[in-house]
Amino acid sequence: MSKTGNVNADFVQPILVLTLICLVCAALLGYLNGVTSPIIAETEAQIAEQARNEVLPDAGGFTDITAQVAIPEGSVVTAVYEANNGSGYVFMIDGNGYGGKGTMKLITSVGPDGSIIATKTLQHSETPGMGSKTADEPWRAQFTGINAGTLDTVDAITGATISSNHYFDSMRAVFDAYAAIQK
Repeated sequence: MSKTGNVNADFVQPILVLTLICLVCAALLGYLNGVTSPIIAETEAQIAEQARNEVLPDAGGFTDITAQVAIPEGSVVTAVYEANNGSGYVFMIDGNGYGGKGTMKLITSVGPDGSIIATKTLQHSETPGMGSKTADEPWRAQFTGINAGTLDTVDAITGATISSNHYFDSMRAVFDAYAAIQK
């Protein structure tokens, strides 16, 4: 005597139950995403505003002028903000470091005279103790007061050539974007 199973009980019901579980989970994830997305976006906007205020504290607010600036194709400059009181510009930078694409996110402010007011590393995945020194204040402070013509006076970090070069290349891209604003 052979045992034959019930097709409905063996195949259809488990498929329906799993489908129902997947639909409920997807609906819950969609609902939670809808609830948390505005909160996350608001938090990110506050963090970005705080970073802009850190590098250009006397700005009196910022206006996003990225769309009006002719940023060259492939530039590491991703956004440009103008201080509402004319005290300068803030540039968001995202590019390559030692760890690969998108490993260094920087923010730099440039005054109306074309010199760097401040620069800060927002995120990096550089080698600890070597390339990570680019995020330290003593090294970043060299850029304060530097303009496009004096960038070569900044010292690189020995043993961290790729990370240092990314910073230099990023500052060159900032000066290029600043020059595009001045046209």
